[in-house]
Amino acid sequence: MEALSQQQKLTHSPLFKFILLEFICLILMVADKNSQITQPLRNSLSWVAMPIIKVIDWPGQAYQTIEVAIARQANLIEDNNKLKQQLLESQLKVQQNVSLLAENIRLREMLATSQELPLKTSVAFVTDIAQTGKRQHIVINQGRRDGLYKGQPVLSLSGVIGQVDILADHYAHVILITDPNHVMPTEILRTGLRTLAYGNGHNLILKEVPTSAEIHSGDVLITSGFGGRFPRGLTVATLTDVSESPQRDFQIAQALPGGSLSQLTEVFLVWPEQVQAIP
Repeated sequence: MEALSQQQKLTHSPLFKFILLEFICLILMVADKNSQITQPLRNSLSWVAMPIIKVIDWPGQAYQTIEVAIARQANLIEDNNKLKQQLLESQLKVQQNVSLLAENIRLREMLATSQELPLKTSVAFVTDIAQTGKRQHIVINQGRRDGLYKGQPVLSLSGVIGQVDILADHYAHVILITDPNHVMPTEILRTGLRTLAYGNGHNLILKEVPTSAEIHSGDVLITSGFGGRFPRGLTVATLTDVSESPQRDFQIAQALPGGSLSQLTEVFLVWPEQVQAIP
């Protein structure tokens, strides 16, 4: 009885169970390797477990898909922004190149004209424009230290635009010929008639043309050289309208300067030999 009791204790011990299970597993592994007897069972379990595995993997796969989509969208947005920036830079460069080309053409024309003129000339750049009904001025980037003097003629490619009015060391104010306070001696190119041209805030007006004088719209107005301020023969404006004064004792003519004075970017400075600097 005692021996039987010890045998029962041995068979119920955890160690015995562990060894027995290990032995059974070993036999099954050897049998499966040699005869594949558990293959149908594994296949059946695989079919049963596959949906469960798919369900378990679906959140991870969905997360990865969404993450890839978001990354691609972010890359597309970044690439799109870079392309827009490059396009903007290219457009700015094109605009700058067009502006530089136009400026170079103007400067070449000014250089060629300055070489043809029998006068000493220099090119200055306009830094500010002050044009109202009562004031027609521009500011240029040259001044007393560049040899400018008060009353010095200032031209554009289209003709006379004004004269130096206020001087500083490094800049100067130019009063335009359209300023209400400006008046200059002029001459009708076709007939040689001499008269005074007054600024009226927008263009020029000839107030005291004799009724017997033959003037017409389209006549070119040039500097007469009187007063020693402007050299003779420089283009000033073109007559646009001719009418009689209210008392019919004079003719009144309107004249339009050759270029747009509100769009000036460069000007000529002229040093005629016969003009003396005015302090």
